[in-house]
Amino acid sequence: MSLRSRTTTGVALGLVSALSFGVSGPVAKALIEAGWSPAGAVLVRIGGAAAVLVVVLAVARPGVLAAVRADGPALLLYGALAVAGVQVAYFSAIRTLPVSIALLLEYLGPVLVIGWVWLVRRRPPDRTTLVGAVAAVVGLVLVLQVWSGGVLDPGGVAWGLFGAVCWASYFLVVDRAGTRTPPLVLTGVGMGVGTVAVVLCGLVGITPIVLAVPPTAPVLLAGADVGWLLPAVTLALVCALIAYLAGVGAVSRIGATRGSLVALLEVVFSTLITWLLLGELPGPFQLAGGALILLGVVLTRSAPVADRPTVPAAGG
Repeated sequence: MSLRSRTTTGVALGLVSALSFGVSGPVAKALIEAGWSPAGAVLVRIGGAAAVLVVVLAVARPGVLAAVRADGPALLLYGALAVAGVQVAYFSAIRTLPVSIALLLEYLGPVLVIGWVWLVRRRPPDRTTLVGAVAAVVGLVLVLQVWSGGVLDPGGVAWGLFGAVCWASYFLVVDRAGTRTPPLVLTGVGMGVGTVAVVLCGLVGITPIVLAVPPTAPVLLAGADVGWLLPAVTLALVCALIAYLAGVGAVSRIGATRGSLVALLEVVFSTLITWLLLGELPGPFQLAGGALILLGVVLTRSAPVADRPTVPAAGG
C-alpha cells in the first residue's frame, strides 16, 4: 500500500471512529431518560464490546499474556479509569447536561495532562501548548457561563470534569506503559477490566446498575419510540466495538498525533447527531466556548506526553 493510500485509509477510519463515538451520547441519553442508569448503559456498551473482543483475542492471540505480565498495572488503571471511569462520568453528566457540553468538559483531559506534567514532572510546556491551555480554559468559562450564576447543573458539571480527570489519566498511564502492548490487546483488556470495574462498583452501590427492560418511559430518538434493543446494540457494536477498532486502525496508519486530531471531530459529529435525534443545540456562548476548547486541545497536542498513546480514549 502506497503512503498516500495508507494515509487516506487512515483518515477514513478516523472519521468512522469519530462518528461512531459521536453517536454514543444521544443514544445513551435516550436510554437513561427511559429509566436506565448511566452505569447500566456503560455496562451494555463496554460489556458487549468486550465479549466480542475476547473472541477476537482468543483467535488472534497477539501476545495477551506477555502484555499482561509486562504492563499489568498500567492495563488495570487504563481499564478502570480511562474506560470505565470516563464513560460512567460522561453518561452521568448527560443526565442533566446537554450531550455536547458534557463531551466538551471531558475533552479538557489533555489540558489537565499539561498541568500535571508541568507541576509534577517539572516539564514546562512550550509557548504553543501554553496558548492552547489558556484557550481551553477561556472556552470552559464560556461553556459554563460562570457570569450567569449557574445555568448548568453543578452535579453534571462535576461529572463532566471527573471524566476529564479520568481521560487525563489515560494519557499519563499509557505514557508510562511499555510500548510492547499491542493496541488490540490494550483495547480488549481495557474493555474487560472496565466491565469488571463497572460491575464491582454496581455491586457495592457506588454506581447503581439499572437496566430497565422494558423501559419505564419511551426511548425517544428523533421523536420516535425505538425501544431499548436497538440503542443497546448500537452502544455495544457501533459506539464501542467499531469505534475502537476503527480508531486503532487509523492510528496505526496515520500516527497518534494526526489520529487524535481527526478524533476531535467526535464533538462536531456528536453535536449534529444530538441535534437531529434529541433536539439539543448549545447556545451562542457555548458554541464559541466549544470552539476555543477544541482549538486549545489541538494546540496542546504538541505536548510530548500526548503523542504517545496508540489507541483512542474511551470517551464519548
